[in-house]
Amino acid sequence: MSKPNDVIASRRQFLTGAGVAAAASAATVGSAGAATALDTLAAVQSASVVLHDPRIPLSAEIAERLTANGARIIPLDGDAVRLWRTEVGALLARPDTRLFGLTRWADYLIVKGLAAESRRHTRHEQHHAEGGHFTWLIA
Repeated sequence: MSKPNDVIASRRQFLTGAGVAAAASAATVGSAGAATALDTLAAVQSASVVLHDPRIPLSAEIAERLTANGARIIPLDGDAVRLWRTEVGALLARPDTRLFGLTRWADYLIVKGLAAESRRHTRHEQHHAEGGHFTWLIA
């Protein structure tokens, strides 16, 4: 049987560990920018489908590089739910499809929920404040 003091000690240990983890993550904030750029690059290179909001600029060079890697670029210019329920949606809903997105927040949330229906979840997410858009990877 456990004693009440054992539970309190465990809570203290947990809180102490959480404080150490928070301090360690605060110390590494300086190198976060370079790591985030590398994470985004890795996410893009592993994508098999790219959902792109046409209102967000995508350079021709990047589009060519994505298609050269075998990714299919699908414009997300309408309703994300309707897109998901069409013949293109069959590709999006497959469990082996790795979705990379260049969208606004609302579209990202909708696609995230639809992908969760097939038990796929966010692997990478980044907000680009200067453009007001998000890049994300769901696999």
